[in-house]
Amino acid sequence: MIRLLLSAVIGFFVASVALRVAGLDDGWEWAFGASLGIMVPLMVITSIGRSFAGSRSARPQDVEAALRENRVSLAKVLETRATGTSINDQPLCEIRLVVASRTRPAYTTTTRTVVNLGRLPGLQRGAVVVVAQLDAERPDVALLDPPPAGWQEIADRDTHVGGLPEAPVWEAPPAPGRDRRGLLRIPAVLFLVVALVGFGARVWPVRDAALDLVQGTPLEEVRAEAQEVVETEAPPVYDVFVAAQTRQVVDDLVAVAGGTQFTELAMYREYVVSEAPTTPGAPTTDQYNWRDGKATREGAATIQPDPAELPDELFDVTTVDWSLVEPLVAQLPELTGIADPQGAGVLVRRATDVNVTTPVEFHLSLSDDYYDAYLTADATGAVVSMHGGHPDSPSAAWEAAHGG
Repeated sequence: MIRLLLSAVIGFFVASVALRVAGLDDGWEWAFGASLGIMVPLMVITSIGRSFAGSRSARPQDVEAALRENRVSLAKVLETRATGTSINDQPLCEIRLVVASRTRPAYTTTTRTVVNLGRLPGLQRGAVVVVAQLDAERPDVALLDPPPAGWQEIADRDTHVGGLPEAPVWEAPPAPGRDRRGLLRIPAVLFLVVALVGFGARVWPVRDAALDLVQGTPLEEVRAEAQEVVETEAPPVYDVFVAAQTRQVVDDLVAVAGGTQFTELAMYREYVVSEAPTTPGAPTTDQYNWRDGKATREGAATIQPDPAELPDELFDVTTVDWSLVEPLVAQLPELTGIADPQGAGVLVRRATDVNVTTPVEFHLSLSDDYYDAYLTADATGAVVSMHGGHPDSPSAAWEAAHGG
């Protein structure tokens, strides 16, 4: 399964590279990072699996069966070679043995096993060890450590097996469904099919452009068409301060609130937060938000008004000239000396500034890493007071001239 998964990831990775070269891939970074992040560990796991393929160990039930069927015997070590792979700092070794089988003539075979470093000196050429033949019809053996009761004494007293010459190698075909290394046999065509699935999964989002390219459409033409699709499918960008959008935002909020009386509207570049009576004429207020083209009721306002004072806080949003918001925001950089108006806020409410003579005022704010500025305009769009801003700005000069 791991090898098949690796094939799919390789197909995905190759498709990402191909799309990048063709200029049809805007998601190269995530696709490259994700596929590489999965592919490298899988390659490591596959490599380790190949290294351990053919390693033999005997379970207790295997040893019991081997004892019953006379498949436990002595073997002479011909060669012990470290493979370069280890687990928990214990080396995986390849050991060539002459097995003095009790059921057939002696034969030479090779086994792989993880060897405890303390036992390694006892596995040098000529050493006699106890092994179990795992299958009566196959040459594969596993070293028994510790050996069954009495077998270590037999090995220690041995005078025959240690003198055996190298015997003929018992060659046996791979086990059914396995290759010569013992790995599950997977048809090459299946690896190809899985790789194509991974390739197709990556190409699917731009399948139309890829198909045009395969059919011979010039690359530049395919790129142009793909760009048109991206631009067409791009989500709308909302700017609350644009006059046409401001009017629509207010209409949407009125529709959700069920009335035109509000206590305040706090407007920002991409969203609006407002408060209005829970229902027309109610003594309680709810919060109404507008974001991503939609107005919603958010529930009770955090601070509820004094019912006796609520009428004096309400104003009718249909009487406000909302087209004034855009030019007011546009002149903020010039008046405050703060260059970027992206973080501007506009609070619309009943007038509180002593310089405002209209029922409603626009209270504007803007800041950067160093300065804050606050301006107030009346319902006609005339700026009547300014505070803060850059020291050399008109707003700072106004504040200095009017005593803060």
